[in-house]
Amino acid sequence: MQTSLSPLSPDTRILLNQAYVPGAQAGHHPDSIQTLDLFVPAGSGPFPLILWIHGGGWHSCGRQPEGTELALTFIPRGFALAAIGYRLTPDAPFPAQIEDCGHALAWLRRHAAEHRLDPNRVGVIGHSAGAHLTALLATGTAGAGFAETGAGPIQAAVCWSPPFDLDRERGAWPKRMFAWNPEDKFTKTFFPDGAYDAAFARRASPASYIHAGLPALLVVHGALDTVIPFAPVEDFVKRARSAGADVTFRLDAKLGHNTMNEESKEEALQFLVRTLRPRPAEGTGNSFQNHITTQNRALTAAGRSDTSVTS
Repeated sequence: MQTSLSPLSPDTRILLNQAYVPGAQAGHHPDSIQTLDLFVPAGSGPFPLILWIHGGGWHSCGRQPEGTELALTFIPRGFALAAIGYRLTPDAPFPAQIEDCGHALAWLRRHAAEHRLDPNRVGVIGHSAGAHLTALLATGTAGAGFAETGAGPIQAAVCWSPPFDLDRERGAWPKRMFAWNPEDKFTKTFFPDGAYDAAFARRASPASYIHAGLPALLVVHGALDTVIPFAPVEDFVKRARSAGADVTFRLDAKLGHNTMNEESKEEALQFLVRTLRPRPAEGTGNSFQNHITTQNRALTAAGRSDTSVTS
């Protein structure tokens, strides 16, 4: 289902299905593709940039419609927003996903002047698997042996329902949860050999890379979450704070795994206003420009196979 963008200014710029690497092609799932959607407010900018990284167990789902929903929240407050697609694990096991996120951010920074973005004010929001990727952009992966993307550091991160530690023993994962199931799609597609590997799980975990100098973090976890355990979230927050990080943490007693609600979006907005300090967007009227600066004119999955790239 698509989300109407009619509340935004008619001068909002939209770039849809933009490839951020050469030769981007959809995989088995149409959302398994190295493209992004970019929304930029009216005005001269430069605007702080928010990246949205979707969840779905690393193996499913896509950047829309949530990317458009977040644009409706952030564009009127003077932020640009990019919703990132990445290769899903049935097409490419980890670390393809974090490498794709890095390549997307690097592309946005290279083209910052063209799109009126501020490359030095970047915040990232992710839910579930997307929160894991968000946290890895925040911590970096020094020494992991993953590909260098040139993404550079981010300045703020919002992690909703984050799996910070994929080592199921170190992270105290209850044995009823998916990480222990050898037949789960996560286990069979995330790991390069198609089976759980504790050493690889640690390499893939943000919990392995906590250090001084982390960006500001907002972490939200649902107390009723039966997908991601609380213990590694609590441990990550404590250790990040001990390392000197500015960490805002909320455990929501009413929520399960889906922590992406209106309260959380408003909380994220206020957090990112505080940390990235945008100027109010110019013109937040009730109409919306249907002009699109790529050849594609829809956010449908079918249209995403037709992409353009500027290196």
